[in-house]
Amino acid sequence: MKKPYFYLLILAGIVLCAASGLYFYLQKPSVMAEGSIDGKLMVMEENPWSLQFSAPVRKSTVNSKNISVKDSDGRKVDVSFKLDDDLKTLYIEPPAGGYPDEPRHFTLSVTSGLKTKMGYSYSGDTNLTFAVTETLPAFDSTKELTNYFKTIAKRQKAQQKAEFSLFRNSRTESSEDKAASGESSGSAHSETNNQVQGVDEGDIVKTDGTYIYQVKNGELVISKAVPADSMEVVSKVPFKENINPRHLFLDRDKVVVIGDSWTHYVEPKAADDIIRRPVQGSAFAMVYDISDKDKPVFERKVEVEGHYMTSRKIGENIYFIANLYPDYWMADKNSDIDLRPRVMDSESGEKLTPIPLSRIKYFPQSMQPNYTMIASLNIADPKGEFNVQTYLGSGNGMYMSKENLYIAVEKVGDPDKWDVSSTEVYKFAVKNSNVTFKASGNVPGRILNQFSMDEHEGYFRIATTDGEVWNDDRPSSNALYIMDGNMKKTGEVTALAKGERIYSVRFMGDKAYIVTFKQVDPLFVIDTADPEQPKVLGELKIPGFSTYLHPIGENHLIGFGFDTKIMDDGKSFNGEPRITRNGMKISLFDITDFNNPKEADTEIIGGAGTHSPLLEDHKALFREPTRNLYGFPVSVYHDKEGSEYEQVFDYQGALLYEITPENGIERKAVLTAEEGMRKDIYESWENNVQRLLYIDDHVYTLSNQKIDAYSLGDFKKESSLMIE
Repeated sequence: MKKPYFYLLILAGIVLCAASGLYFYLQKPSVMAEGSIDGKLMVMEENPWSLQFSAPVRKSTVNSKNISVKDSDGRKVDVSFKLDDDLKTLYIEPPAGGYPDEPRHFTLSVTSGLKTKMGYSYSGDTNLTFAVTETLPAFDSTKELTNYFKTIAKRQKAQQKAEFSLFRNSRTESSEDKAASGESSGSAHSETNNQVQGVDEGDIVKTDGTYIYQVKNGELVISKAVPADSMEVVSKVPFKENINPRHLFLDRDKVVVIGDSWTHYVEPKAADDIIRRPVQGSAFAMVYDISDKDKPVFERKVEVEGHYMTSRKIGENIYFIANLYPDYWMADKNSDIDLRPRVMDSESGEKLTPIPLSRIKYFPQSMQPNYTMIASLNIADPKGEFNVQTYLGSGNGMYMSKENLYIAVEKVGDPDKWDVSSTEVYKFAVKNSNVTFKASGNVPGRILNQFSMDEHEGYFRIATTDGEVWNDDRPSSNALYIMDGNMKKTGEVTALAKGERIYSVRFMGDKAYIVTFKQVDPLFVIDTADPEQPKVLGELKIPGFSTYLHPIGENHLIGFGFDTKIMDDGKSFNGEPRITRNGMKISLFDITDFNNPKEADTEIIGGAGTHSPLLEDHKALFREPTRNLYGFPVSVYHDKEGSEYEQVFDYQGALLYEITPENGIERKAVLTAEEGMRKDIYESWENNVQRLLYIDDHVYTLSNQKIDAYSLGDFKKESSLMIE
């Protein structure tokens, strides 16, 4: 009778042993290097690269005895190591004097002495071979390119998720804000609120001081705005239904329209038997001659496969960035599929053709399934070359000065969590329409947007957030890093506002201003005059936070953002009090004393539902410098009495303020879609003001439906022009 129990005990013992064995097996650390293609790993010569472990590593075992690098001749290379706070990502720093010139192939060895936090080790040595490159590497064959995407697809299938990041929309700002856009006229008029002086940014509207050029609802509209009391639409250029114009540039007698187009077709099978993918979308630039405003003349169209992200113009040269996610899943069933991006130039035909393999580079250790393409064109030369630089790896932000272009690429520390552990920044020299790779560097954390980056007197400055605000295992921290012309780190300020993240950044001369937030808004003033020893000079804590900072002279800043309130009512998250938004907030900061910044004045607009495009797009800011006027489109709501979550619509239109250091923030006008306040229950999409601009003594509000002209003297409406 006891035998069944005896056998059950034996069976339980076997199950326990098996479970223990499985547990021990799962605790054994495995190691991988992100970005290995067909067993080949490339790393940038001057940059750190990373290993990822499957289990947290015991920090005391990370040393040169357990981890070492040797060249192909067996000689030891004096690299250094840094273990990330997650204990699963190891950074390998290059030798102080750089890697040897010869040979250029190396092996990293990990011994069984490297242990997990639980004390488990490898059952043997692990060797990873890698090669060092000075420039961005290219693919050796279409097979290697296809295998790159197959590796990604396989990893995604194993993880059962696809958490991939696109270019972040730009929104804060940097050193200077005046444009040299080629918009010429004798009249005083608005210019786009650009990030960098001399680098124009594409926008939905431009003016030359007489005419207003606008892209909306699938068409280019040219309106004569002067005189203001007799405005008229002089011409429209409609686009096909599969074309979405998003931005434009103006350069004397040329208009360039940039946007997205899409189609659905499969090209015939090519003679070389390579399977072509269906074309889903392209980013385009169309050039028009507007010598005769009544009859714009099409000159040229260029396209790159993918989705339009952002654009710039320096002089007569335009640059636009596209992001392409090819249908790489098709490679699983057909290895002959051609995954190269395609381009088109109307000067050489209307067909999209694949980019040569030799021109497709990749960002080492950025194993992401998309292309970042930099396209450039001289619009003054109708027959000039159309240049396209193609890079595999996700570009998450772009900054451009008059001489250089920088692409920020997020690097993942733990592939299972898809956590961003660092940012690789690639520097390209810009000369006319030529874009050439120069150098790259690496910093911990991730950027907010284009305004997290800046170039000043030959140095590159970048602000990042590392970790997550609500993550106790990896709490957030913020930092500012400075790099030289070769993208070598020269100085840093770290551990700023732990537990918070960056909401806006402003660089002004040799100072940096950083806004972080979790419960209150700290504004940090950082001195970067010494690139080797930047330091925090002052800090100001106030309610709310700014998403955009704009300078007034050298001693004042305007902050546009949200007012907030701490709700310690028991409805907390992770034990933290709730934070609610109370309305849009304008702050005037006095930074005369860098060590003691002050909030000199504030203005709260509406309630929690109030919003403005300015809070997401710096180009929505209106400026008239001779009158110290600042304005922006807005939809205003107030909180419903007796309800914490409901808002009531008040009006939509635009607000104008006179802002000066002497008198603070003074509201000058409410420019509404109708005379007086709107009484509609909901805001009207077609009447939403998108931009404001001025020409001489008039301010114009632009929506999808009409243009309204107001006097800058008494702010009375003088005329309206329907442009539907």
